[in-house]
Amino acid sequence: MEEITITWHGPYKLQNIEWYDIVNEIGIYAIYRVFGNNETLLYIGKTERSFLNRINEHTKEWLHLYRGQLYVRFGVLSFEPGKKFSSKKLNDVESLLITYCKPPENTSNYKYYSGRENIKIVNNGRFGMISKIISTDMLEWCWYEVD
Repeated sequence: MEEITITWHGPYKLQNIEWYDIVNEIGIYAIYRVFGNNETLLYIGKTERSFLNRINEHTKEWLHLYRGQLYVRFGVLSFEPGKKFSSKKLNDVESLLITYCKPPENTSNYKYYSGRENIKIVNNGRFGMISKIISTDMLEWCWYEVD
């Protein structure tokens, strides 16, 4: 099983993210809303551009519609010795996180995991409402035959 570590930073208030150097990195991000006394994980995404560019796109497209205080956590990926970053691994991590956590603003990968088998994510740092360990072994797999 391939282990991928995500080191999470934040949470940062959405309107203040440009103050932090982490916004120039790439990886996984999680958007939260605090409304009243409730915190909700709204969305998990990935980017191979800067976090700042991607979050600014979301702000223009749909984040401005939410009431309450919005926060974002940024996750930087690291790998076992001899393993390295790839777009496919980033896709696998995003898909597994979405399928497991089910944030309401995600539409793809919400019901079904679309990545490779034998992936284990270890979350370190300030990962918020995301579990410490998430693996493909924790999913319910549906097998079907195609005619």
